[in-house]
Amino acid sequence: MPAEKSKVEDTTGKIEGIPLYLIPKAIADQIKKKGDVVFQILVERKFHHRYTVKIETLDEHKQRLNEKASVRSGCDKHG
Repeated sequence: MPAEKSKVEDTTGKIEGIPLYLIPKAIADQIKKKGDVVFQILVERKFHHRYTVKIETLDEHKQRLNEKASVRSGCDKHG
């Protein structure tokens, strides 16, 4: 499973530490790269007015949710 996790992280467009004024350009570049399969755009504010932009396709989103569900189901079996 670790190989699958790194696969999702590699294909998901994630840009870290960009200033506010470059967010539109970063999003536009990722949309050009991924085309019309973009499902979700996440923008998180980090420290010192820097942001992380993450672009996901529907397949990447489903795979990430499945990974979270499998981790949660593994945690429920304690005790």
